[in-house]
Amino acid sequence: MKKKLLSLLLALCLVMALVPMTAFAEETPSFGGGTGTQEDPWLITSQEDLIALAEFLNSGNAETFDTENAGVGNCHGYYFKQTADIDLTGVTWEPIGYSGSYYFAGNYDADGHSITNAVSTGKVDPDGFATAGIFGWVAFGSVENLHVKNANFVATGQNNYSYVGGIAGVCYGSSIENCSVVNSSLESKRNNNNNCAGSIVGYSTGGTFEKCAAENNQIKTMAYGGGFVGEVDDDPAYGAGKSTFTNCYTANCSISSKTDDVQGVSLVGGFAGEMTDSRLTIQNSYVYQATLSTDGTAVPGIKATGVFAGHLWGNSTIDDRNCYYGACGTTENAGKASEKTEEEFKNGTVAELLGEAFAQVGDYPKFNGPADYSSVDAAIAKANALNKDEYKDFSAVETAINSVVRGKSLAEQAKVDTMAKAIEDAITALQYKDADYTKVDEAIAKANALNKDNYKDFTAVEAAVNSVVRDKNITEQSEVDAMAKAIEDAIAALQYKDADYTKVDEAIAKANALKKDDYKDFSGVEAAVKAVVRGKNITEQSEVDKMAKTIEDAIAALQYKDADYTKVDAAIAKANALNKDNYKDFSGVEAAVKAVVRGKNITEQSEVDKMAKTIEDAIAALEKKPASTKPGTSDKSPQTGDTSNLALWIVLLFASGGAVTVTTVYVRKKKRSVK
Repeated sequence: MKKKLLSLLLALCLVMALVPMTAFAEETPSFGGGTGTQEDPWLITSQEDLIALAEFLNSGNAETFDTENAGVGNCHGYYFKQTADIDLTGVTWEPIGYSGSYYFAGNYDADGHSITNAVSTGKVDPDGFATAGIFGWVAFGSVENLHVKNANFVATGQNNYSYVGGIAGVCYGSSIENCSVVNSSLESKRNNNNNCAGSIVGYSTGGTFEKCAAENNQIKTMAYGGGFVGEVDDDPAYGAGKSTFTNCYTANCSISSKTDDVQGVSLVGGFAGEMTDSRLTIQNSYVYQATLSTDGTAVPGIKATGVFAGHLWGNSTIDDRNCYYGACGTTENAGKASEKTEEEFKNGTVAELLGEAFAQVGDYPKFNGPADYSSVDAAIAKANALNKDEYKDFSAVETAINSVVRGKSLAEQAKVDTMAKAIEDAITALQYKDADYTKVDEAIAKANALNKDNYKDFTAVEAAVNSVVRDKNITEQSEVDAMAKAIEDAIAALQYKDADYTKVDEAIAKANALKKDDYKDFSGVEAAVKAVVRGKNITEQSEVDKMAKTIEDAIAALQYKDADYTKVDAAIAKANALNKDNYKDFSGVEAAVKAVVRGKNITEQSEVDKMAKTIEDAIAALEKKPASTKPGTSDKSPQTGDTSNLALWIVLLFASGGAVTVTTVYVRKKKRSVK
């Protein structure tokens, strides 16, 4: 039941022999850089570059690219280098090369990088030939140092072939070196013999595999399924040579085959589903924990499982050297390989038997290449991302980093992992510096310096101060700064109590109670009252008190108008016009006049008026002396019996006598002068 790719492969050989190629006959994608030489390879730096490579091959634009003009084309003799891990999440992946015409013939070096999360339903050529993998076809080329993770590849042939592999669907006369496929699902759907699936490649003729690993994969097929390769078919007619496997292993892989075709086969092996016209040369390799299952209605089809091969077709043989297997559920087609227990796989026994190419890592041997420093590098990157100035003491982290020793082998992976853990532990033990509470303390001091009694409501400030939490670290500085701001904002929002205008109001009331007409000049009081400014707060109380004092001072400085002495003066004049001798007793009037007190003000007007009245009353109370009563006298002469004018009469008498005397003396003087 051998599958016949012969027509396609012979056609491929014919193309090689008959069609000369010219290098750079078509325009080359720029990729991520480089010129495609071994010294300056084309760089695959990103998802976009990888997609561009697939499109370059699958479009036919790479047919003429052949540095050796060997008739191979398809980038034969050209070099590619992957410079970074590439994640294909969200991409509907089409394999690089997909047929006997459009295949990858270059040299791809992933440089230890990975391609993850690739999902593909394969690509079908015009003849219904379906392939799925990172590469669909690799012919006369090489793939090395590539690690495929979490791939999900399914290919369904359309009435023809269907081949699925994590690295490549088909490997023809090519080498696969230092590659791995882990945690992936690989399925070939074609309900007859012409389909196969394997972790690394689906179908190999003349492939060379070295230091390749398949781990934790699920392989499903409807014909040939292998933990490593679906089918090894080294028919001499293909002219590709013999497939060889050196330092390779399959571990923890589930391989199943189920067909509904009555002529179909269900063949699964821990390494290969079937070997056809081949001599499986396998050395220093192992199969461990391979779960093998077949199912279907194949009658008279074949159902078979085996350690290294599910079925040996024709003259196929297994040439194994220093190979081992364990926990496969069968011993069929194990060749000369030794079965080992799970304990021997776990305790390092098998690793030791395999020699320096392997080292014990976890539960089974893995390649003894350079130790995996990814955890160390991740820890260092984590440390470098930290701001050491944020921590109280960063020296332990720096010491752990400086203690890293590079160049360890995988056999010393535990030591490398210890280095990584030391860094991680030092990072975990770091203590952040305390947050800076300077602004908080300044704000609190500012609040404490305030007299809360000066404000209408001081509770917001008190609440902000009481809300301060003192255990924050430097990474929480923003929270601490927010505390300070909350206090400052509460202070800024404070409103002073109103100033006390009681004294002002009392002074104004006092001024208003005054009769301004009583004063010589009332303008000072009015100006002081008018100068009062309302709306002052408690901090301006002194200004308010000054307003009150100004009014009080203006009031105190008032001078009453003088009292009106007009009536007093009239009364005095009236008194002075009297002849006191005409009155029996003039003393009352004189006493009243003498009692007048000058300098009284308008508020004492009643007293002044009283003085005037007293004089008036004294004048009114005067009694005149009696008139003269002598006979013959006129009414103007003193009356007889009236002695009140006696003095007047005497004076008159003496005045008359005097006049006579004077007259006599004058006459005498005149007479003498005449003489």
